[in-house]
Amino acid sequence: MSNKENFDVLLPKYQAYAKNEIKEPNQPVDIVIDEAMDLSVIADKDRELLATSDLDVSLIDDLPIRAGGLRYAQTVWVQVQTDRSDAEEQWKHLSVEAFEMRDELLHFCRYAYRKNSKLMDVVNRIAEGYGNADMVQDLSDLAMLGTNNPEPLAGLNYPMEKLERASELSDLCGALLAKVNGARVDNDKPAKEMRDRAFTHVKQAVDAIREAGRFVFWKDEQRVEQYTSAYFRKLREAREKKVVEEA
Repeated sequence: MSNKENFDVLLPKYQAYAKNEIKEPNQPVDIVIDEAMDLSVIADKDRELLATSDLDVSLIDDLPIRAGGLRYAQTVWVQVQTDRSDAEEQWKHLSVEAFEMRDELLHFCRYAYRKNSKLMDVVNRIAEGYGNADMVQDLSDLAMLGTNNPEPLAGLNYPMEKLERASELSDLCGALLAKVNGARVDNDKPAKEMRDRAFTHVKQAVDAIREAGRFVFWKDEQRVEQYTSAYFRKLREAREKKVVEEA
């Protein structure tokens, strides 16, 4: 099965975890997956001996499926982060033009409509408020105001095509802002949580198999080592080496 198919098969089990049961990865996910796949090969060779413990040996066969589901969930999570990052980068550049356009339009409108109290009330209302969302709305309102009342602006030789650009910027920035804010508020949470649920499902099987392996091979240090995390073992060895060097 593909990673997506593995994920789909396991989705009901992911969703069955209570919030307090969900674990966040404590090591890089690609290493979690690699170690899980390696463990499945080792445990499969030791299947008969591991069966002498209380291990549910079906976990050995299930482990590659769980690893595939986690790989897919991680890919989705990374893509969400990438999309958010791309949107934020686009916003960073486009918003500069948008804010400058808003300020320029307000400047010209205040002067152009200064003798028309009704239009000035509209300009003043538009000028109220700050922030990104307000800027997006201001551009739309100013573009419409200028389009509906073009003569005073034209009398100042204001490039009327800028009104169209203001409206375009409002649309573009509005979509980007929704994407950025939406990714932060909505998309990140379920994507990350589902990744964590998939990790929890892998960890559950890995921990059970490793625990059984260490129990069965407790007199064989080399075999016991196969049922531990190489990642954390290397970290531990590096710390110990550092302590010796600093002593």
